[in-house]
Amino acid sequence: MHARKFPSGVVLELSGELTKSAEAKLIAGLEQETDLGLGIRFLALDLTKVEYINSGGMAVLIRLARMGSKAGVHTFSWGVTPHYEKLFRMVGLTEYMMIYPNEFAVMQRIEALNI
Repeated sequence: MHARKFPSGVVLELSGELTKSAEAKLIAGLEQETDLGLGIRFLALDLTKVEYINSGGMAVLIRLARMGSKAGVHTFSWGVTPHYEKLFRMVGLTEYMMIYPNEFAVMQRIEALNI
């Protein structure tokens, strides 16, 4: 995971396999890099380099998005394959996380929300 900040938000660039074993590192990294709800209003997940997501990884994404939602943070993602997009919809992840085709589209949406 690599985190980079932008005005009012943070991008988490994820790579490799997303499984339950990634949860502790991901949550700790998010908490270390951000102040969710305190100056951070937007969480963007770059999934373009994620090769595999199992059910544990899906649970991690749900937890991240729900943490953000509880803190008043809007969560976005891009780089989601059609297969995983379908699974995200089936498990209800899209209730907490909006899926966009690319980073540019996410940043445009954030800009519109920031006005």
